[in-house]
Order: sequence, then structure tokens, then C-alpha cells
Amino acid sequence: MNKFKLTVLAASLGLAPLAHADTNADILNELQALKAKVQQLEAQVKEQQAQITDNQKATDEASKVANHADVQVSGIKQANEAAGFMGLKITGMIAPAYVYNQDQQSSSFVFLNRSNASAGGSTLYNYDNSYFGSAYISFAKETEGGTKWTLTLAPDRGAGTLMNGNSIIHEASVSLPLNGDKDTRLIAGQIPDWEGYESTWPNQGPAITHNLLFDFAELTAYTGVGVDVTRGNWEWKTMLANVNSPRYYYNNNYGGRAPAAIFRADYSVPGYDNADIGFWGLVGKLPNAANLTGTSSAAMFEVDGYVTQGAWGYYGQVGYGQQSQAAYNGDTARWYGLSGMLTYNFTPRVLTFARFDYLNDSRNGGGLPGGVSGPDGINGFGPDPATCTQGSGGGLTACTGNGANRYALSLGLNYLYTKSTTLKLEYRYDRANLATFYNVSDGSYKKDNNLLAASVVVSF
Repeated sequence: MNKFKLTVLAASLGLAPLAHADTNADILNELQALKAKVQQLEAQVKEQQAQITDNQKATDEASKVANHADVQVSGIKQANEAAGFMGLKITGMIAPAYVYNQDQQSSSFVFLNRSNASAGGSTLYNYDNSYFGSAYISFAKETEGGTKWTLTLAPDRGAGTLMNGNSIIHEASVSLPLNGDKDTRLIAGQIPDWEGYESTWPNQGPAITHNLLFDFAELTAYTGVGVDVTRGNWEWKTMLANVNSPRYYYNNNYGGRAPAAIFRADYSVPGYDNADIGFWGLVGKLPNAANLTGTSSAAMFEVDGYVTQGAWGYYGQVGYGQQSQAAYNGDTARWYGLSGMLTYNFTPRVLTFARFDYLNDSRNGGGLPGGVSGPDGINGFGPDPATCTQGSGGGLTACTGNGANRYALSLGLNYLYTKSTTLKLEYRYDRANLATFYNVSDGSYKKDNNLLAASVVVSF
């Protein structure tokens, strides 16, 4: 064998163990790295398993809490239902006011007063002493079957005070679905009047005072039974009821059969923010202070409506009425009038309004719903004082002239101080075509009067 070949072979055999040793070391290192990776993965798996276990415990605990809360809520619901609170809504308002009346030389805070004289005196309703300065709380409940129940309490300022002595009940009514139809209802109880575009309470309109038709040519409330039907944009309501009286007594000397039929229809006009046209009518008997039987026949009709679009609001109504034996001279009283109001929101918080009223009441010495017994120097209605003679008690009697026609212009500002609080300011100018406003300062009669009012209205 060649010596060189032997040397190469020997060298190759000598290096083989060294190459094998390097391969083993690499494999050992890879195994160690793999082992470390496996240990790392095992640690991660253990950590994730621990997290899953913790999450499951938290889920189980949350489920227990949720189940407990559900039991509590169910208990509360059952308790509320048992106590009668399910479907119950409570609202309220308080509205102290301040009024300055030039001719009456009065400047006073007005709040929950029954009269201009004493706390025990009878209720006096004047345009400077109406529903402002009031407070009410209302409870409205609807049962699961759709029956609605409403009770509104208003001490010294509600419908009950005006027509039923010292009653604080402004509304007490029920509304029952007929044959399960919630849009066809039987209504009953003491229900406030349906006339006009103005609402009774200060938190439901911009003005402090009310328009002439609201104060003197509209009614107060109905006590009776009727039907309320809603179909699409239409709503019809009708009642057979006593008007302005919970029961007719006729001075305790006569029988008590004197209901009236009242009807109202409303159409909600689409395409505006809010719009409605309404028609109202009454045929029957009304209380009559000038009639010995206590009531007399009457017929009254009225159309009203409103439109709000953007910052602007438009409101208006026209009305006509007559009542037998209710005029000053004992004949039929006839009156008609109109009222219109314009509102504008300068900002979401600031609203201004202007309102104009006219009421024609000259026929037979003047006469309005409920009868007229003589000149009304505070409100400017009744016979011309220039045609009257001075009575022995100081009052005017034996008047022969026409009744006064009345006008009124109101300008005002509302500021929404908070979501539930509104500050109001109003200037009002009243005028008559005759000198029928009594001037306290010198005992004379004037054709006009000025009034300034302010109010804070808080509601919830």
C-alpha cells in the first residue's frame, strides 16, 4: 500500500471521533433549549389554566350576584305592584307670583290665597287673581289592563275651590278601555274644562295671566260620564255632565236635573313640530247666579288651534256663547270673542310672547257664563256705570246702559333657569270701550288699567 494513502486514512480515522463529539454537543444544546421551551410553555399553560379557573370563579360569582339581584328586583317589583306603585307617575308644581295692579292700587305677592279680603272669605276669581300663585301635585296611574286613574290636588287654586267651596280636588277621573280597546274609553269623574289653547297651570304655558276668554267665557270643570275615542290623528270626546258644580242643589229649594252635553274633537296636523285644530261645543244648562232656580239654558261653541315650528309658536281661538236669563237686565246674555298669541324662542332658554284678546259683552247690559249681577269694577265688565244710580249700600244699581266690550294686550318674557325652573315676567294692558274699571285712588271709573306680574315656576 502506498505510504501516502496510509497516512491519509490514518488522519481520517483520527478526526472522526472529534466530529462526532461536536454533533453530540449541538444535540445536547438543542435538547436543553427545547427543554427550556417546553418548561416555558408548561408555565404559560399553567398560568392560562389558573386564569381560566379564576375567570370561571368570577363568572360563577357574577352569576350568583346577578341571580341574587334578579331575585331582589323581582321582589321590589312584586312589592311595588302589591303597594300599587306599578304604573304610577307623580308630577307637581309650585308657582309663587308677584302682581301690581294700577287701578286697584295693589302690589302684593300672590300665593295660595282664596280671596282678596280674608282667609275665610269666598273665592274671588279675577284676571289678576286666577290660577297663578298656585301649587299642585298630581297622581296618575295606569293598570296592566289599561285603566287610567288621575287625582290632582290643588289647594285654594284648583277647579274644586272655584266650584265646590273649599275642595282641593282639581281633577279626579277614571278612563276605562271598552272591550279591551285602549283607543275607545269610558271616562268619568270631575274633569277640567276642555276649551281653548291655554292650559290651566303656569308650567304649561308662557304667560302668567290668562286670556279674556279663558278667564270669563270658558267653564271650569265637568262632573259626569262620557266617551273618549282616538282614531289616527283624530280624537273625539263627549260627556253628559254637571258643569261647574259637583251636584246641583238649586239653593236647596228646587230639584236637581240640569246636565249639559259637551263635545270636543281634535285633529293633530302632521308636518309640523306640534300642531292641533280643535272644536268644542256645549248645549244644556249652566249654573246661573241671577236665576232663582240656580241654572238656565245655554249654548256655547269654540274653535281653537296651535302650530309650533322651529323657534315660532302660533296659538288662537274664537268663541261664541249665550245663556238665558244671565244678562244684567234679566234677558239672554250673548258674548263672543277671540284670542291670539305669538311666541318666539330667541335661544333655547329665552322665550318671548305677545297675546291679544277681545271679548264683546255689550248685549243686555252684559252677561257671561254663570250670570252677571252688576258692574264689575275690577275686571271691567258689566253695565256702563254712567247709567247707574248709587245704591243705599254704596253700590251701583238700576243700570240701563250696555255692557262693556273688553280688550287686553300682554307682553312677556320667560327664562328657563334650569330644566325644572322658569322665571316669568309679564306686562298687561287692559281696556274697555266704557269707563268700567274702578280706580281705588279717587273712586272714579276709567277705561283702562295696567298690570305687571312676575313669577317663579318650579315643576317636576
